[in-house]
Amino acid sequence: MQTLRTLHRTLGPLEIVFLVFSALSPAMSVFIYGDGVLRMAGTGAVAAVMIGGLIAAVAAYLYAELGAAFPKAGGVYPSLVGVLGPFWTFPYITMMMVAAPTVTGFGVLGFADYVRVLFPALPQLPVALGCLALACGVAVLRVRTGAVITGLFLLLEVVALALLTAIALSHPSRSLLGALAHPVWLDHAVARPLPVATLGLAVVSAIFTCSGAHWALYFGEELTDAPRRIGSLVTWIGRLAAVVIAVPLILVVLSTPDLARTLGSETPVVSYMQLVAGPKLTALISAVLVIAIFNAIVVGVMGFGRLYYSTGRDGVWPGPVSRLLAHVHPGSHTPMAATLVVGVASALLMLVGQRTLLILTSMQTIPEYLLLAAAVLIGRKAGRTGGPFKAPLHPLAPLVTLAAAGGMICSALMDRTAGRPALLLVAALFVGSWAYFRFRANHPSAWTPAAPDSAEP
Repeated sequence: MQTLRTLHRTLGPLEIVFLVFSALSPAMSVFIYGDGVLRMAGTGAVAAVMIGGLIAAVAAYLYAELGAAFPKAGGVYPSLVGVLGPFWTFPYITMMMVAAPTVTGFGVLGFADYVRVLFPALPQLPVALGCLALACGVAVLRVRTGAVITGLFLLLEVVALALLTAIALSHPSRSLLGALAHPVWLDHAVARPLPVATLGLAVVSAIFTCSGAHWALYFGEELTDAPRRIGSLVTWIGRLAAVVIAVPLILVVLSTPDLARTLGSETPVVSYMQLVAGPKLTALISAVLVIAIFNAIVVGVMGFGRLYYSTGRDGVWPGPVSRLLAHVHPGSHTPMAATLVVGVASALLMLVGQRTLLILTSMQTIPEYLLLAAAVLIGRKAGRTGGPFKAPLHPLAPLVTLAAAGGMICSALMDRTAGRPALLLVAALFVGSWAYFRFRANHPSAWTPAAPDSAEP
């Protein structure tokens, strides 16, 4: 029998911070995912990112408690298995196997858009595929090497966001209260009051845009002394990420001199920069953003590769598939096969288009928040969580998260064009996953996870 290679605990807290902030990429969140929120909600993006950022920061406490109890590779999935069991977790795993390349594909297409800001003649899809291939090449290097490389790129990203923030602060055009009280959006190039359903859908996207602390859980199996360290790391990152992403987006709305031109653009934030900073500084920041977005894609592929790897290691799929995904390269100690599978799936999903990808990535937040809240409520009562790290004011954080998930469901149902179909697709994915789980339950290769326990310190 082939010996199963495992990941090594070689990362310190600073390296985790580099990886996590590179993965959540404040610049990518502002200039790509933020673009989507601005196009969707207009000046309502101010309210959307304020609400979304607050909810994302609260949810970080749930990720922290679960990650400290089960510090393994694969994001929150090992924690959900350990608390809720395989039946309730399997649909989430299936969803994430689809969501991972969806998120990556959206980011890669956004990368190509910003390359074309600098070089308009370049075609989008070949540029995106080239970026994805290079990102996969970096993602299979040793994890510490990847952390150092991404940390250097992250410094450039911080400079770009600081410039954007400084420019926006020096060009006030409208009040915060006005943007909150009378949000408008562009409906076929005409400014109209923002529908409540559209604002709700924008909040869903804003939660995803302002989130990112959960990325630490993808590398939990490689963090030294993870049970003691990971909880505080996740909560600190969650609060900081929400602020550094939400503030620049709010300032863009409040300081743009031409709302119609900014909100009507395919790239609103870049259009804003061209208006207030001129073409030379915009080109410089766009060049930095290309690097920052590539950096985020690299770490995203690294993290999602570890998600795929963890499902293979745990035998979630039929034998040959699980063995392929569980392969760890003997030289780099990275899940090379799983990482490359993420890359190939991302390339295929790019064909469905950016708007569809954005909606699909946002919809994953709803079932994840429901399961997160349930896992913390049940885990705390059963004594499976809350040992190494406890979310404060329990049960406030899970109840707020449940309420947020309920609000997201209502918003999605009210939006017939995009929200309702995406929600129905997620629901169908869960039902199909449960049916497959039951079908395979009596098969010799059925997934039978070991008794829940925490990963070794």
